[in-house]
Amino acid sequence: MLVLATAHVAVHVSTALKIEARLTADLEHEFKALHVKVHSIVAGLREQLRNDNGEMRKAPVLPMLIEFQQKLQRTLSDTVYMKDKHAALAELTSVDNSVERLITPYNNWVAAHRSYKLATDSGILLEETTHYALQQLGGCASFLKLATDSGILLEETASSLDTRLSKMEKAFQAKKNSHEKRLGALRILARVSASKPNKDALQREEESFNKLSQKWSKQHAKMRSALDAVKKKDTNFVFAFMRAVHDATVNDDLHASAVS
Repeated sequence: MLVLATAHVAVHVSTALKIEARLTADLEHEFKALHVKVHSIVAGLREQLRNDNGEMRKAPVLPMLIEFQQKLQRTLSDTVYMKDKHAALAELTSVDNSVERLITPYNNWVAAHRSYKLATDSGILLEETTHYALQQLGGCASFLKLATDSGILLEETASSLDTRLSKMEKAFQAKKNSHEKRLGALRILARVSASKPNKDALQREEESFNKLSQKWSKQHAKMRSALDAVKKKDTNFVFAFMRAVHDATVNDDLHASAVS
């Protein structure tokens, strides 16, 4: 009886171990598949920013796309090193669901107006394409509903962008304060001794910070404009964001392996 009982327990333990191993393998497979999928979206966004003949670099939606790409990249980096694969899979699933919520109504909306769908290779500039597409795809009324349905991902990305902008503003202010101190000291030095090295040092400091200020002003204006567009649910802006994310999901880089 003891031998039979021991054998019975051993069978149960062996079965449990096999089930656990299979579940672990299934979890690992699901994690890798989803990791590669999100990685492909990141690659798709990167390709748009890199190979769009400079068009996307001038687009109002650029700050949001960069923020969204970086957010996805952080998720990929965080989850690949997480020991708890259940938690890692949950994070990737959340990202995937957010993207699906964004592009599914977009696909449905475009499909409903397929006869007016704009050819993506027409060569029209992004803003002209967006404006024309909105006219041809039935105007703003139905699109406002679409923007509302997809608002979660937009708002999350905008919140992340707003946080980053706030940090950048503080960093720029610190650089400005440091510059003003150096500039003040150089001006005093130039007054005391108006030598060429002192004058050159003063000029370099002024030119250096002027370039930094100009670059920051342009960057700040673009980011602030993007945040304002999200708050106002600007249809042109929302359409451009949704279209870019959609195009990234159909990127051909699916063969690239994000997880070794």
